[in-house]
Amino acid sequence: MHFSSDDLVCRIACNLEQVHTADEAMRAWLPLVSGLQPVSAAFEAAHPDGLRRGYLADLLVVLPLPEGGAAGDGNARSRLLAAVAALAVRLGLDPADFETDEDGVGGALRAKDEQDGSPYGAYLVLALTGADPLNPDGGEKDYEDTGEDLL
Repeated sequence: MHFSSDDLVCRIACNLEQVHTADEAMRAWLPLVSGLQPVSAAFEAAHPDGLRRGYLADLLVVLPLPEGGAAGDGNARSRLLAAVAALAVRLGLDPADFETDEDGVGGALRAKDEQDGSPYGAYLVLALTGADPLNPDGGEKDYEDTGEDLL
């Protein structure tokens, strides 16, 4: 996927531990998905042997950066922070916990306590200006390794 330099691309990870069915999870996430209109969404039950319980969601959301200033004028960081702050409030997270990278074009927001805060179970937001935070170089990733060493 290709993004504009005026796009804030966010990966939002959610975990609803207290729901018992996929239907309950989807109903809980419906207002968030409807409001954010992600370009990609993945929903799954947490693996029984994994670290998380309940249901998981991974949303790829593209937001426009607020207007203001030309690129490279030092205003990129403030535009990033304004966009992330609005998203964090919507997710029920504290915008002050957002940590920017050294260039001021991306960063991460981790929930301090995953048990409270977000009604959607949001616990991680990765943000990057103009690119997917998990794939900043673009294109498809192809991993030749089977991953058996991770089991």
